[in-house]
Amino acid sequence: MTETIRSIAVAGAWGYIGRKVLDAALRLGMTAYVCDPAPVPADADLTRCTLVPDPAQFYRLPVDLFHLALHPQHRQMALDILLRRAVREPIFILNEKPMAEPETPAACPAIVAAVEGTRAVMLFDFLELFDPMTHAIVDHLARCGPVEIDSIQLYRGKDREDPQRPRNYKKMVHIQYQESVHCMAFLLFLLGSLEGGLEAVFEHGLTATARSQPYAPPNPDAYPYVVDGQVEYQLQLGRVRVDGRTDFKANAPFAKRKVIVGRARDRRFVIEADYLEGAKYLRIDGQDLGFARDASGYEHLLHTLAAWRARVEPARLMRGVYPNPRFAQATYQMSSVLWRCCWTGQAITIGSYEELLAFDAGFAAAVPQFGQYAARSGGSGASDRGA
Repeated sequence: MTETIRSIAVAGAWGYIGRKVLDAALRLGMTAYVCDPAPVPADADLTRCTLVPDPAQFYRLPVDLFHLALHPQHRQMALDILLRRAVREPIFILNEKPMAEPETPAACPAIVAAVEGTRAVMLFDFLELFDPMTHAIVDHLARCGPVEIDSIQLYRGKDREDPQRPRNYKKMVHIQYQESVHCMAFLLFLLGSLEGGLEAVFEHGLTATARSQPYAPPNPDAYPYVVDGQVEYQLQLGRVRVDGRTDFKANAPFAKRKVIVGRARDRRFVIEADYLEGAKYLRIDGQDLGFARDASGYEHLLHTLAAWRARVEPARLMRGVYPNPRFAQATYQMSSVLWRCCWTGQAITIGSYEELLAFDAGFAAAVPQFGQYAARSGGSGASDRGA
């Protein structure tokens, strides 16, 4: 059992992420409460958790952690209730990404502002930021003294077009917001931790280029417009070059790979990692560090949350390089930059962290120009603009 998180309340427990967190909590011996209007899955054991169907009662529970495994459009009610409560008492909240829907970027600073003045600690579930492998990478580089990172490669992919996979019928948004945001979170966490803050990451500016391909869902009728299902991008952050690819297209390799190359004390280093459960590894200069291949990212999530709660002051969790609302807003903005590059086919240059936060991708204004799946043969075609 985790030491400082002994009880959890999961809103949206029967969804994919909510169920993963619930099952991990039960494996760790935590007391669990669930709230979800969807039918209880046949394999859910209600003798091991407490179903609380009334949301008002659910959000009054005296638990150590609330997990909001809800879509952005359904989170606002939950946040409003919990943040009103957090004016009077500390509340620990784990929120799901993306921070907001692509059409509503103003929701991001609104969430940041809403948490201000409360006693809430709210973190977002970018799984890799809670993984011991990530902290091993940061700790190793911090011990190396002055480090110069030359390049970072980021790949994240799985076949989300296969109609035989039930998970693929869950509606997604553009992949830049849906999945590349995890890569942006890893990138900002790594560089921010080494450089002392997000502002320093953008001290020498950002230049981005990207291109995309449309997604061909097995359930096209569920989509109001065509979404991107693959993106390749190049970023230049100061002297650091980032090459990335996020791929949900048919036959995409299942992997969550990272490669970091640089120099420390005039010696070249290469860090290679894959976070895919069942195939996990971390190698530094060819030496495997021995992390378990099948370690649960969701158990790591809960263990790390408990450790941070025990050892890190709330103000630092909410202001430092942790997956707090300010950090999540930066990842959302990076997703917006990637999407805009794909939509216009043009490079984008951002001069500072403040300029990144002020960036407007114009997503909502572009929606009327998006293609429609239903207008194409078989319902799965898409325009070559990738949106």
